[in-house]
Amino acid sequence: MTKKVIIWGVDDYNTLGLFRELGKFDLDITFLVFQGVRNCATLSKYCKKYVETPTLESGMEYLLQNYNDASNKVVIINSNDLIAEYLDLHRKELSDCFIVPGTSTPGLLKKMDDKATMTSIAMELGFDVPESRECKWNSNIDDVKFPCLLKPTHQTLGHYNEFKFKVCKSKSALKNTLRFVRKETTFILQQYIPKESVALVYGCRTLDGKTHLAGVLEKDRFCDNGDGSHGVLMSEFPSYINPELIIKFMDKVDFFGLFSVEYLVYQGKAYFIEVNWRNDGTSHLFYQAGANLPLLWVVSSLEDDLSNISEKVAPRSMFIDEISDEENLKRKIVTKEQWNKERTEATVFKYYDEEDMAPYEAVKKGKKKKLFMDAIVAKNRLYIVWMLDKLGIKRGGASAKTTNNNQLGRGKIGQIFELSTSYKIAA
Repeated sequence: MTKKVIIWGVDDYNTLGLFRELGKFDLDITFLVFQGVRNCATLSKYCKKYVETPTLESGMEYLLQNYNDASNKVVIINSNDLIAEYLDLHRKELSDCFIVPGTSTPGLLKKMDDKATMTSIAMELGFDVPESRECKWNSNIDDVKFPCLLKPTHQTLGHYNEFKFKVCKSKSALKNTLRFVRKETTFILQQYIPKESVALVYGCRTLDGKTHLAGVLEKDRFCDNGDGSHGVLMSEFPSYINPELIIKFMDKVDFFGLFSVEYLVYQGKAYFIEVNWRNDGTSHLFYQAGANLPLLWVVSSLEDDLSNISEKVAPRSMFIDEISDEENLKRKIVTKEQWNKERTEATVFKYYDEEDMAPYEAVKKGKKKKLFMDAIVAKNRLYIVWMLDKLGIKRGGASAKTTNNNQLGRGKIGQIFELSTSYKIAA
């Protein structure tokens, strides 16, 4: 029997990576496109079949109506936080015919996706964690030390987050920021730690309870949308990252599926940032460096032989975002000589694949517009989101019964976000 796989996610580089990781194998893959076609993963030669399911409810309806063979279960891979929570919540309804990533306790993942909760557990387990507290629009901030870091604890269905994170250098800056946030949004307010680099560990916990870790990606340059644009992938863990703590975290939550753990690195110490309870957007970088954890998840879930699947990256591979990192050259963050040298050294890329060129060509064609929009959003996101809320323009993914085209963010202002996040998951 041909193994059936559902990839449920946004039409972006995360899902594109999944197609490249799985498309060469004998798998029947269906892509459930969340929030609309964006001409990235859907252009891949490995994407043979996709269905537009703009809301979570429409995706669920498609699954229940089209798959009912309990003897040939379908493996699900998701690449979006909201989808991860939704699948976890509806595990009981899907478990007869699907192998669903998530926790052994239905609905627990929504609680674990809260950054305040996961930070508290990380501290309990022994991770290095910045001093942290919860904060809302009206919280007392008289005793806050500056600079500080503010970030939403959770993504809210139907809304764009005000920002992924924001550094406030003074009390007046923090007060001004809190003036423009939604009253229902909860933030985690943390001690500010300068960023030398960001490290990410990509992993998979299989149904037998074993955690597999592919290695570490350490990113030392970044682009306007916050993504790392240059770095190194390593098979050996640096001294400041303890893989045993990651295993303990997965065991404590009893999570099954693909995941990643992010750290901020400063002066030889790695501070816990967050766990992403779904396939990470860097998975294809790990794949290019030698590890194929999505295939490991599929094959292990169907109890097949894992002996020919590589789960570790090569000792050392250089990565560059061949589309966005050039902006760092223009800003003189890196010299032309150094950039050319690093571009030549790189063997791992964000979009480029000589065997699957259409997505790369599409992203390259829209590069100037996307970089322009990224810059606008990076500088003005808080105020743009405030205006979207005032105008009642919502983000896609809410119930189809309660949204219309304007609410799905297709208005003039919403298009800024749609263009800026065309190839990434909006935070």
